[in-house]
Amino acid sequence: MAATLFSLNLGYLSGFAHISDCMQDRAFRHAARTLMLDEQAPTLQIKDVDLTQYADKLIARFANPALKHKTWQIAMDGSQKLPQRMLAGIRIHQGRETDWSLLALGVAGWMRYVSGVDDAGNAIDVRDPLSDKIRELVAGSSSEQRVTALLSLREVFGDDLPDNPHFVQAIEQAWQQIVPIRRTSGAIKHPQNLTISAVKADEAHLRPLSPSLFCLF
Repeated sequence: MAATLFSLNLGYLSGFAHISDCMQDRAFRHAARTLMLDEQAPTLQIKDVDLTQYADKLIARFANPALKHKTWQIAMDGSQKLPQRMLAGIRIHQGRETDWSLLALGVAGWMRYVSGVDDAGNAIDVRDPLSDKIRELVAGSSSEQRVTALLSLREVFGDDLPDNPHFVQAIEQAWQQIVPIRRTSGAIKHPQNLTISAVKADEAHLRPLSPSLFCLF
């Protein structure tokens, strides 16, 4: 789920221990919902599903503190999740010339997470099949060089995206938007530098979510 990966990486960097903490934060909640409905849903080819209702149910599910899903645990293996959950949608948006600014922020969030140190200087336990290669690239690059360094992971970004100037510029701009925060919505910025406002999702009684749809968002 792109929205989950988005929330987990940025949520961890924001000091949130669980995904429920992220989804109870109004800015994270709204960002995840906007990503699902405005950026991800248009790239899906499914019929007879109310994606707005489904997105609200999914967010409410993850907002349940009883689940106790830790951000760092679900953020593991991000290099394997990024191509299908975010980059595939970005390619579609680029072909259509439509907006994918929150997906860009999600990619930059992953890059910040795998850089291995949070804003307080604490080490991040990055668990990923490519962790050795990622550590090498991080060690050999400054913060200003980090996007270019990590885009060299062709097994993640392919041969097309690192050579696409529009893609590279969008990720670099998103990287600059991720600012130090502590349990505030300050780091989640709309690409036009507007802090994302809150939208309360419907939290009506939830029926079990369809496993076939669970992976869509």
